[in-house]
Amino acid sequence: MAFGAWLAASTALAINYPLRWRWSNPYPLGGNVVDMAYSPGLGLGVMVAERGTIFTSADLDLWLPRDSNVTNALQGVTFFGQRIVIVGENGIVLYADNVSSFQPGNLIDGVTTDWLVAVAASPTLVVAAGDNGAIYTSANGISWKRQTSGVSNDLSGVAAGGGTYVVVGASGTILTSPNGTNWTKRTSPTSQHLNRVSYNLGMLTAVGNAGATISSTNSGVTWFTESPGATNALHYATAGGADRLLDGDSEVRLKDGIVWSNELAKTNGPPNWTYYSASGLPQFFTVVGQTGMIAEGYQNATNAYFWITPYQSVRNWLWDVMPLPGFYCAVGDYGTIMTSGNGVDWTLELVPQTATNTTLLGVGGNTNLLLAVGDTGKLLLSPNVITTVIVTNGTGVVTQSISTLGVAWHDLPGSPTTNTLQGVAVLSNSLYVVTGAKGTIITSLDGTNWTTRTSGTTNVLSSVSAWPGGLVAVGDNGAILTSGNGVNWTNRSYVTTNWLYRVRWLGNSLVVVGQNGTILTSTNGVNWTPRASGTSWWLNDVTFIQDSWIAIGLKGMVLTSTNLSQWTDRGTLTKKSLYGAATDGAQLVLVGVEGVALRCQVVPDLTPVSFLGYARVTTNGPSPAYNVFLFGGQTDQRFTLDRGTNVVGTAWITNQLAEIFDGSGTLYFVETVSGTNIPPTEFYRTTLTP
Repeated sequence: MAFGAWLAASTALAINYPLRWRWSNPYPLGGNVVDMAYSPGLGLGVMVAERGTIFTSADLDLWLPRDSNVTNALQGVTFFGQRIVIVGENGIVLYADNVSSFQPGNLIDGVTTDWLVAVAASPTLVVAAGDNGAIYTSANGISWKRQTSGVSNDLSGVAAGGGTYVVVGASGTILTSPNGTNWTKRTSPTSQHLNRVSYNLGMLTAVGNAGATISSTNSGVTWFTESPGATNALHYATAGGADRLLDGDSEVRLKDGIVWSNELAKTNGPPNWTYYSASGLPQFFTVVGQTGMIAEGYQNATNAYFWITPYQSVRNWLWDVMPLPGFYCAVGDYGTIMTSGNGVDWTLELVPQTATNTTLLGVGGNTNLLLAVGDTGKLLLSPNVITTVIVTNGTGVVTQSISTLGVAWHDLPGSPTTNTLQGVAVLSNSLYVVTGAKGTIITSLDGTNWTTRTSGTTNVLSSVSAWPGGLVAVGDNGAILTSGNGVNWTNRSYVTTNWLYRVRWLGNSLVVVGQNGTILTSTNGVNWTPRASGTSWWLNDVTFIQDSWIAIGLKGMVLTSTNLSQWTDRGTLTKKSLYGAATDGAQLVLVGVEGVALRCQVVPDLTPVSFLGYARVTTNGPSPAYNVFLFGGQTDQRFTLDRGTNVVGTAWITNQLAEIFDGSGTLYFVETVSGTNIPPTEFYRTTLTP
């Protein structure tokens, strides 16, 4: 074998769109997972969520993102033989025979704004259901025909099994069909909204609001009520072996064939959470839901289930994030402080006990001292102190000198104010400035001794920024204050009642973003120019990377501009609100509600992906051999593994696209070697792709 690398990526300064976002926290994804499916025959699981999010797994443990090439919310997923079929917002239909290639399906009757929120398949037909009584069928998962359902209610669940198709929805609606074309309305024992229906163990089970659970053993003709003990909304029903499971809003109910149990009441139960979907195998369940929460249940020797959460992610709201040389620092609710050396892997840092119930709203500082500030005047300090630690490695015990910056935090005794603090800036790398409620401005030369300054306003000052001309602070009711030295402050008149939430000095301009999509710019802090953002959503932060300003806000809003005049809505992986943005000049990191931390490698890393290891694995009998590669590179690099029989003049054969997801920058890749005439010598290269 011979190995090499090949570069095929752009080095242009302009940003290439669309931006390719990845979840850093919660891990592996933070979107609300609304449906999942598992094929035992293929050994493949699929989860779907908002903004076109698709994740797949070969073991229901390691979940990898897949490109859907759409931004529609995805609502339902099923397997139609070996084909994956997904449905969602505005009638979107996707299908794939390979997880690397999802393609749009076709609605024969034309486009629709009805959401398709559920899908199920028999061996011969796929059925999808959704808004306004919508029912679509397909014989191949590609071309879809709208059927007459006979109802206008929103439909939210569909199942196939026992020789029938069943659809359920609002006000206890139940429809059945032997062929997907002719539908009969059935008498329902509940008027509750039914969220999903499934076919397991020869039984149809529909679940809905207020713990509604109804089942049928005669192909959906008649239904009876079950009493699993749930009182909150149930969203899903599934089975594993002979056991049945229901999940929902703070609900996980399991029946071991005889008795229903409340799994959340167990000391080793799953987290008390909102779950939307589940998958079952003999002696094993996976439940998934809000903010990508995943919990796994395993049956023990006594037939009881114990639960683990494979990914221990922080889900507290994050209000601000800043870049420093070599790492990022984010702060949020319950005294949350998180750091990351690469924007991929985040560590929850230890804070003083006095801060654990504090909402930290702002973070700032420099390489000498970091400040985290929040409600009731809370002010935490992290100085850059070099300390010696003892570590062990493969050669024995060694000592290392490390910095405590961003890692070790202590409370400031005797805070100078009880007003909520939020804005943090450093003037000329020496004067620390903090702003907050009731026009609070405090300054310090060392972070320990603080002086209260007169601001001349009682408005909340939610942000402050240093710039070559001094300082600018902004806040509610259109407040704009400037200072040349941090001591004397002047109110600037810009007539607006919008809350000016954040100010930054970026690309030789002061940029302010805030309420109702407000964007203001200035080159001197005195004269301000309003810019048309094209949105009325709150904008919460702004940053600059490559040639573009990037503003973020509520509902996952991401706007970009190359001139501060025209702004384009780009969106992200989520509709969750974003509050903080930071960049190291190549990577963009965004944080927000429910622990959201997104990353985007805006400037491609052109370091070639290297071959770290290789092995040929053979098996006895007719099974093929396998080439096992270990690659080394940078997280979020994409590449193809190309194969040829010669280096010069060879016709290179391109393998499927691979991506390095792990923060370690490594990836295992397994290639199947088939055929009887395997060349004695082969050459491989990696080719970087956008």
